Amino acid sequence: MNSFIISSLAGLFRNIGNKFKESATSALFTRIYLAFSRAWENSLIMGLVGSQKRGDKASKSLIYKIFRLPITFWEYLRGKIGIRLGEKIKTSLLCGLGRDYIQSFMAVNTRFWGVMLLSASAAYTALKLAAVHSYSKPVLAAGAVGVIMLLLNYNLTAFLNGSGVVTFIKKAAGFENLDFEFYDEKRISGVQRLVLAAIIGICTGAAVCFSPLLGLMLPFAVFGGLLVMWVPVTGVFAAMFIAPFAPTMALAGVCMLTTLSLLVKALTKENFKWRFGGVGLGLVLLLTLLFVSCVFSFARVGSLTVWAMYFVFIVFYLVIVNTLETKEQIYALIKLFVIAGALVALYGVMQYAFGWTTTNAWIDETMFEDDTMRVYSTMGNPNVLGEFLLVVMPFAAVYFLKYKAKTWAKWVYLAMFALMGLCLVLTQSRGCWIGFMVSLAVFVTFYEGRLWGLLPIAVCIIPFVIPETMVERFMSIGNMEDSSTSYRVYIWLATINMLKHYWVGGIGMGELAFNKVYPFFAYNGVVAPHSHNTFLQLTVEGGIGALVLFVVVEAVFVKKMSSLYRMDNKKSEDSMLALAAASGVLGFLVQSMFDYTFYNYRMMAMFFMVMAVGVSLLYIKSEEAKK
Repeated sequence: MNSFIISSLAGLFRNIGNKFKESATSALFTRIYLAFSRAWENSLIMGLVGSQKRGDKASKSLIYKIFRLPITFWEYLRGKIGIRLGEKIKTSLLCGLGRDYIQSFMAVNTRFWGVMLLSASAAYTALKLAAVHSYSKPVLAAGAVGVIMLLLNYNLTAFLNGSGVVTFIKKAAGFENLDFEFYDEKRISGVQRLVLAAIIGICTGAAVCFSPLLGLMLPFAVFGGLLVMWVPVTGVFAAMFIAPFAPTMALAGVCMLTTLSLLVKALTKENFKWRFGGVGLGLVLLLTLLFVSCVFSFARVGSLTVWAMYFVFIVFYLVIVNTLETKEQIYALIKLFVIAGALVALYGVMQYAFGWTTTNAWIDETMFEDDTMRVYSTMGNPNVLGEFLLVVMPFAAVYFLKYKAKTWAKWVYLAMFALMGLCLVLTQSRGCWIGFMVSLAVFVTFYEGRLWGLLPIAVCIIPFVIPETMVERFMSIGNMEDSSTSYRVYIWLATINMLKHYWVGGIGMGELAFNKVYPFFAYNGVVAPHSHNTFLQLTVEGGIGALVLFVVVEAVFVKKMSSLYRMDNKKSEDSMLALAAASGVLGFLVQSMFDYTFYNYRMMAMFFMVMAVGVSLLYIKSEEAKK
């Protein structure tokens, strides 16, 4: 019955669509679209951001050469000591043990894991008996399991390739070519890997005595650290996936370890070529200018602490650009980022459905009495959650549009996009809603402008679909009776007054510096940790130069994405990903006018990560074109 109804409705809408295509209205919309399209292509804006005639002049400038000096020095060191150092690393016993550990860990070799489990159980039990004369039955049971495992010698990872469930998951997620036999069989044998497993097991057992959670994480942390040092790109994958989940300092740790790994690779790998470019130069200039403002800050130590976080995540932009080497890596990285976004959105929706730790703290309850809960998922704040969804949703849309209708992946990415869209609604972040509309408008215009012909139909349907509370909240934009709106306006006015005195060099970075100056300019006693506007905040922290540099960097990025978009057919994967990166960044920048989007360091990191992925794809595409 249900299938009959669905097929009937599908047939009805198909007939309506065919009739619409043949109608005079459709022809009129097509003409209007083509007229606007030609005007847009020839416009001043497209001339500024899309011209391919002007090359990247930044690489020839004196400023570029000055700020590239650290890279030049690293290349000099490679010529002097790098190659010899690389050979010593390859033959090092310690590095060999590290590779053995990585291979056995990835293969999930039962004998290796059995020895580690038995050693951990024995160490924990011995320490507990010596200290408190007691033991743990679950730990002893784990040791017994370890005995059984070490008697076998199988690589469990290899069994995943033939699993029907795993095959389905790979196809649904778009990882059809993923092969789980990525370990070296030659290194999963011998005694030294078992000795290594025993050492790690003993350390784990001892650590569990003091902190069970941290102790259990030890073998995985050792594996992750060794893997990142061996293959830097794994650090990029790890950082982009864990960014919306992990604590800020854990994410910063992964970024710094990956940076160190890339530096070692660049020092020891012959013919390694650094990528810097206009966006990288602009970000380094911005970082330098902000450092100067921190030196003369009203709260120097606090400002330098904030600057250190900017340094870690902006440098990681350069790490990503110089680590990603193939388009396949970029495609896989983006899909993993989308999956992370879907998981975050799922938790947000479940928060709302089950009432998990939701709060009305971000809503004026006198204006919105009904159904006012706002979700924040793993991001700690509804606005930050909305900002994250802004940069990830366009990529989900790309893979929904790219996969064929008969594949599971198409509908999985549609489901993930819809889930993130629902979560965006539940954030009730009005600035993010506006940002999403701008992002959607950019994406639709360049992907298939004729879809604007459906706008009148959408306008008629939307009032019957959108909840009344969402309409009320959207219509409250600009209403000064809403405390959150008036709160922001008063802060903006106070910040503008601050800029009359500190627009040249700023007051320094961070909340401490801001709160030492802001109270002298505050309206109505409104207390604020920042200006609730990224552009105002950058100006008040680093002066007008910081604002100009940031705007120029974003303009250059959009121009580069425009160049990448034009390199291929607009429906190709590369062009669509360029469009997704640009539209996501533009939507994020719109939200930045209503909130200080870099206040959350993880969000700042993900913003620069998205930019880095887009620029990396352009580099790879350009290098392919030269061959």
